[in-house]
Amino acid sequence: MSFTQENETNLHNVPDETICDGCDKHCKFGFRYSDHRECHPFVHWIYPTIDGKIIRQYRGKNGQTFYTRRPVPYKLGAEYVYLARQAIEVAHEIVKYCDHYKTR
Repeated sequence: MSFTQENETNLHNVPDETICDGCDKHCKFGFRYSDHRECHPFVHWIYPTIDGKIIRQYRGKNGQTFYTRRPVPYKLGAEYVYLARQAIEVAHEIVKYCDHYKTR
C-alpha cells in the first residue's frame, strides 16, 4: 500500500498538537519546570510531560537511555516559548516508544 493520509489516522488533529493520537487514551503533551538545583544553583530545568507525568528519561531504539532535562536560564525572555515548544516536540518523540502507541 502506498502512502496515504485520506483517513488522517496518524495526524495530530488538535490545532496546537498537544494531544497524542497514538491510542485511545489521548494523553496530553506538556512541560514542567523544576527548580531542583542539581548541578547549579541558578539554573532551573524544563522537562516534557505526557499526561501530566514528568518524563526525566526514556529508552529509545535498542534500549538506549535518553535524558530529557534541558537547562532554563535564570531570567526568561523570548526563550520561554522556544523552550516550551521544544519540550513538547520531545514528548512527541518519546510517545512513539510507549507500549500503547499503535503503528500500522
